[in-house]
Amino acid sequence: MTGVPSPAVVRFYSPPLSRDQVLQDLVEETARQISLPAQEVLQAVLEREGSLSSRVSDEVAMPHAIRDEPGETVIALGLCPSGVDWDGRDPPVRLVTLMVGPDRDHLSVMAAVARRLQGQGVVEALVSARSPREARVLLCGGDEEISPVTVRTLTVTAATVEHAAELARVLPRNPLVVALSNPRIVKLLGVLAEPPLAERTILVGPVPLQEDSPLRIIPTERFPEDGRGLATLALLPLIATGLVNAGSEVILVSGRHDQGGLDAVRLVDVARELKVPRGLSPAHLPRGVLLEVVIRALHLAAELALQGREGKPQGTIIVIGDDPRLDQHTQQMILNPFAGHPREARNILDPSLAETVKELAKIDGAFLVSGDGTIRAAGMHLSGKPDPGEMESGLGARHAAALGITAEADVLSICLSESTGTITLFYEGRRMVQR
Repeated sequence: MTGVPSPAVVRFYSPPLSRDQVLQDLVEETARQISLPAQEVLQAVLEREGSLSSRVSDEVAMPHAIRDEPGETVIALGLCPSGVDWDGRDPPVRLVTLMVGPDRDHLSVMAAVARRLQGQGVVEALVSARSPREARVLLCGGDEEISPVTVRTLTVTAATVEHAAELARVLPRNPLVVALSNPRIVKLLGVLAEPPLAERTILVGPVPLQEDSPLRIIPTERFPEDGRGLATLALLPLIATGLVNAGSEVILVSGRHDQGGLDAVRLVDVARELKVPRGLSPAHLPRGVLLEVVIRALHLAAELALQGREGKPQGTIIVIGDDPRLDQHTQQMILNPFAGHPREARNILDPSLAETVKELAKIDGAFLVSGDGTIRAAGMHLSGKPDPGEMESGLGARHAAALGITAEADVLSICLSESTGTITLFYEGRRMVQR
């Protein structure tokens, strides 16, 4: 999918209204527009809300229902400027995006909507929309109306782009990586988006895929606001897919989150920046593992590293892959909190699962995640044995477990250190990167 589908329904709500009233109205209005079985859809949506809140951020909820019938995913938008009590937590939800559609494109649509809502000022602009047409434009495009770029930002971005272009001309073999937090900046890339530099430029950030773009685009979530770990989150997907060699240098162009533009150009030694061990061959993902699953797991680990949980540092392990040998080297330490839930309700790509994952990270043990993003279990004991030659001084039990499991099965593991906030990736019994 290359963008966000236009909402079939846009509804405006004023208090007093409950969550269930909003959902019922959205479902019934959508059913009238495209002939859906309203009661069946509403029951599925409410059942999911009963087991897991669809709130994905302070003011946004993304309820959804999967249907087996063919067709495209349909979006209904509910705008609640005064807020609706969604799950008993403050603040109230002000924006509701109901999605109903088939399993085949369900998660890709949710991811596209989530990326769009992460754009600067998008949620506030949507909640303040004065008409359905304006809301549709704001959700599906029309960045100019959302987050005006100041003259200073334009000037600094233009100078940064020119500086990056000059460096690229001096270093004709080095890839250009542009790490974006504001999708609007794509329009300001100038010579970086034109031949011949466009062939070397890779965009990483909350940017939708564009079939006619001359640039290579790796869609991700927004980067952390304080900038820590930006190089890791921008470069790791490129290493994993072979777009960037672990032993190369790249020209990294980025900017401060609060400025919304580009203001920094760095020549990055990938191996040094990400602490890639010497002699490590270019990484490849385990068989059947989707790149977007690895990216999502990395972002969750980065959020935990920055925010902790309840004011305390948090560590965890996320193991990704489908190798059946995993069963021989894992054991459930607690009752599996994901057991009994349908696959579509426990996919790590679902933005509404973020808080659940962060909360369960407080439990000792690892998450097991399938290559398609389905979370199989939490609280798992890992019994793989790491190669003594790969064990580094100071590695604790958590890192040893994360390293050892990749020596026993074709999986990738992400380890977040509770004491240092460092994120380390292991694959094939070796450390890939550490940041």
